[in-house]
Amino acid sequence: MSDLPSATKFWDAEVVERRHSEWMGCLEVREYLNTLIGGHVGAWPFEWLLQHLGGTRLPRALSIGCGTGALERDLLHRGISDRVDAFDGSLGSLVLAREEARSVGMLDRLHYFAADFNEPFLPRGVYDAVFFHHSLHHVGKLEKLLPAVMHALKPDGYLYLDEFVGPSRHYWNDERFASQRALYHELVPPEARKVELLPTPVVYEDPSEAIRSGEILEQIRIGFDVEAQVGYGGNILSVIFPAVEWEYAPPDLVTRLIKAEEEWLAHGEPHYLMLVLARPKRGLAKWIASARYVAKRIVLRFFR
Repeated sequence: MSDLPSATKFWDAEVVERRHSEWMGCLEVREYLNTLIGGHVGAWPFEWLLQHLGGTRLPRALSIGCGTGALERDLLHRGISDRVDAFDGSLGSLVLAREEARSVGMLDRLHYFAADFNEPFLPRGVYDAVFFHHSLHHVGKLEKLLPAVMHALKPDGYLYLDEFVGPSRHYWNDERFASQRALYHELVPPEARKVELLPTPVVYEDPSEAIRSGEILEQIRIGFDVEAQVGYGGNILSVIFPAVEWEYAPPDLVTRLIKAEEEWLAHGEPHYLMLVLARPKRGLAKWIASARYVAKRIVLRFFR
């Protein structure tokens, strides 16, 4: 059963009043993330994408989980694409996306519609690129959506992910979260803590949050050949940042959290956040991939 109704209710509410900390909105954090992506503070994800595209244009694109439409407008503004189809499960987000597109004169090149990520109906072989921007980790039926994406792409098309690929929501327990909780108590003084016990990094009000995030890279490699990928952390910052009362935090706390994350990653911990650029499998490999996705769906149907 799809969790779309509950997830949609959550995200429609978020559009009206944002209740969760936008930790990547902090300038010092953003510069750190950009440095991980491209070696300098100005290396935003799309700069990374353009570098790897090497001048290749993507005339017709699809954005899955478009939210309020910032990514699609950026694709058109930069001249990467000429037309973008985009869908989301949140009607409130789509209303805002259309309004923003109309205000900048782009609505004639943007087609927005509502759909369920877990029950995809996509045309075959029409897109030069498919984009996920922090949306694939909300998908429970990866084995349905990913083959649909694979077949929706042209043979020389691209799959682009800017995504949370950290542990899935059911992974967490007190033992597995002990290290992050210890850091929270070590680095954040009592007066700057929103809570005494740091909560696990899952927004439980959204039943789709990180539902199978830890399986994303594995499932991508079934149907796609990865051409480039780069991790950009989030292991400490995304977990601790939202639990801080920043009005009462010491001025160097962001710097200390970044340093803690750098040390964490230096010990070989996999990044929670990842940029991925991939191509769909071709020929026989594509049909083998399709069969593997079907087999996985059958297994999950009977053993989950």
